[in-house]
Amino acid sequence: MQTLAKKKPRNKFRDRLADYYLTNREITKEDDARYRKERQESKKQPWNKTEKIMLLITLVALVLVAIRYFY
Repeated sequence: MQTLAKKKPRNKFRDRLADYYLTNREITKEDDARYRKERQESKKQPWNKTEKIMLLITLVALVLVAIRYFY
């Protein structure tokens, strides 16, 4: 009888997780490089609508917490 070479089992979850991790590291490095380049050029962008809304929500939440704390 012919012996078949056993295939080493692969951990597909580990492979996908590693790929996800490496891809996100690469994306983060690209974003950081772009951010540093923009900082060196001193090019400031005006706040977009989403950032303004988030700031407004944060300020309202802080006011509500302060009112609740002091009353």
